[in-house]
Parts: sequence; structure tokens; C-alpha cells
Amino acid sequence: MRTVGSLLSRPVLIGTGLVLVMLLAGFVGWRLTGGGEYVAPTPTAEPVVRADTEAARASLEALVEGVSDRAEPDGEDAASVAVRNAHAIGIADITARYVAEAGNVAPDGSWTADVEMSWRTPGDPTLTEELKVAFGPEGAIAGFSAAQGTRLPLWLSGPVEVRRTGSTLVVAQAPAEVADRYAELATAAVAGVRKVVAWKDPRLVLEVPANGLDSALGAQPGTYTAVAAVTATVDGSTKAGTPLHVWVNQGVIGDLDAPGAQIVITHEATHAATDAATNTSRPMWLVEGFADYVALRDTKLPLSKTAGQVLAQVRENGAPDHLPGKAEFNTRSEHFGAEYEAAWLACEVLAEAGGEQALVDLYEETGRGIGLEKALQAGFGFGEDELTARWRTHLSHSAR
Repeated sequence: MRTVGSLLSRPVLIGTGLVLVMLLAGFVGWRLTGGGEYVAPTPTAEPVVRADTEAARASLEALVEGVSDRAEPDGEDAASVAVRNAHAIGIADITARYVAEAGNVAPDGSWTADVEMSWRTPGDPTLTEELKVAFGPEGAIAGFSAAQGTRLPLWLSGPVEVRRTGSTLVVAQAPAEVADRYAELATAAVAGVRKVVAWKDPRLVLEVPANGLDSALGAQPGTYTAVAAVTATVDGSTKAGTPLHVWVNQGVIGDLDAPGAQIVITHEATHAATDAATNTSRPMWLVEGFADYVALRDTKLPLSKTAGQVLAQVRENGAPDHLPGKAEFNTRSEHFGAEYEAAWLACEVLAEAGGEQALVDLYEETGRGIGLEKALQAGFGFGEDELTARWRTHLSHSAR
């Protein structure tokens, strides 16, 4: 009879035998390989790659010296391109201070660092930005980029074409013939604005990046996809008196015919001439409508071209019950463009009611902080309610 105990004892014996066999096999293996004490192999450490920050600082110093001494470089590397651009534009007062590594150093010794740079474009204040600079294994400058929310100037972002006159400056990442076109548009825009606005010592700067406006203006992707051009301060501030530049979206304006492109640039030149980007006292419809009034002043285009979007809306939904406000002038609006046409027609109503000079006076007075209602009553003899009623009637009649 097999007891429980006998049944349990057999696996133990078998297991012990297996252990002995394994120990003997290990002993034989040890004897065959020569014996001695077993030592685990030492792991091989990866070599530590460090950024050559001294070489990087020397490269930044060479960039500063190259811009300052006006000697033309003959290379095609990022630093040489930046120096040539700076000379063509007239960049001065440049500094570059290495701040810190931004991320890990690559196995080949290349890395990116935060670098604080400052410079001055003729007619502008000194600008300071903390940029990302890529360095090669030996510290040579490999490229420039903007940190999130900051602007990368065109002269640091690749080759540019520069055109200048006494009153205009065009900096374009574009072929020579395209830069020539923008120079002509800028010159005509200055002349068009001066027919209406007293623009003393005019200066119009066009910046034309290759790949849209978002990165050039430090904006979120998609902010300016549908916008042909934007007038903004050179440093992104809203401080009164800060010089303004016009940034042009080649992806939009490049599809326009000559009259359409001229309207866009003259519109933006009006903003530049009247410090529209830093003056917040005027209602938005007057800011945008007046700029379109100046840009369209001499056009012979029919309303179907100049106000086609808003008139289509009026035919479908009737005239809007209020003048367009800040909420309507949204670059992501489904009907972006119709708001500008509506604002322009409001200014047309005013010009027809009181004449062009009365419209100019209204624009200037509201810019000095005089309330819209008071300025309308003084210049036209009616207030905003009457203007809105006349504007709605004009829209309805024009949409027939």
C-alpha cells in the first residue's frame, strides 16, 4: 500500500538528483575553461559628448563682427547668409549673447542653444529676442529659429531680396522679380495714402516671408492663413509711436491680380501711416473701413467685386442690424472679408453725406480720443444710430 508520505518523498529524491547533475555539469564546464574566479564583465560606458560652447561663442562673435564691419562673406552657410542680409537691409547695433543649451547634445556634437540677440533696422528701435541657434559639432552656426511666441526676423531665416526707395523698404524671401513687384506696390501705396492722409516723412516697410505669417509674427499656426497682409509693431507691443511694418502673406496675395494686390498694400499702408496698430480709441469698423476707403478711392471696380461677399449675405439674410465690431473682425471667421466690405460701405456713406474731408476729420478726431457719437454729431449732424440706419439702407439697395 502506497502511503501519502511515500508518494511525496519520490519527487524530492528526483529533484535532488537533478540538482546534483546540474552542479556536476557546471563543475566540468568550469574545469574545461581553465578554472579561476568568475568575474562579471564591466559594461562599456558611452563617451560623454559635450557642447563646444567656447566655439559657439566665438561663432556668435564672428557673426556680430561680420555684420558690423561690412565685409561681404563668400560662404553659403547660415551665418554668411545672415551677414549679407544684414548688410543689404542696413542692420546695425547687433549683439549676440549665448544663454544656455536648449536640449541634449547629439552624438555627433551638434546642439541647439538659447541666444539673446539684439539689432536695429534703420528707422526702428533696437529689438531684442531670445532665439534658438543651432550649432554644428565644432560650434559653427547651422541655423536660426524662433522660440514659441517669439518672432524670427527675415534676415536670420534665409536669403532675402531687398528693395528700397526714399520712403519704402521691402525685405522679401522671394525671387528678384517678385521683390520688384512688391517694391512697385509699396511705392504706389505711399502715393495713394498721401492723396487722402497727411503722411509726413512717409516710411513703409514690407516684410514678405516665404511661408506665411504665423511664424514670422510669433502666432499660433492657422492664425493668419487666410490673411493677405498684417500691419503690426516691429516688437509686438502696443506702445504708441512704435514703428509699424507690414507683413505680407505670399500664399494669399500671390493669387490676386494687380488691382487686388494694390488694394491690399494700400490698405495696410493706411494703417501704417495712421498708427492704427497702436491706437485703440477708434471703433474697429472705422479703422478697417477707412483703410479700405483710401485703398479703393480711385478704383473703377464694380460693387460686385469690391463688396460681393457682404452683398451676398444681405441678399440671403438681410442687412445686419449693427456695424461690425471687434468680434466680427476675426481672422478665423467663416465670413472673413465681408466685414471689411461692410465697414468700407459705412465709410462710403459718411463720405457721401459730408465729403471726404469730413470722413478724414472723423478718423483723426476719434484717434485723438474724441468719442464717436460726439465726432459724428460735430462733423455730420447725426449720430451712430442714424449712420447705422443709412448704412443698412445702402446695403439693402446695393444688394438688389
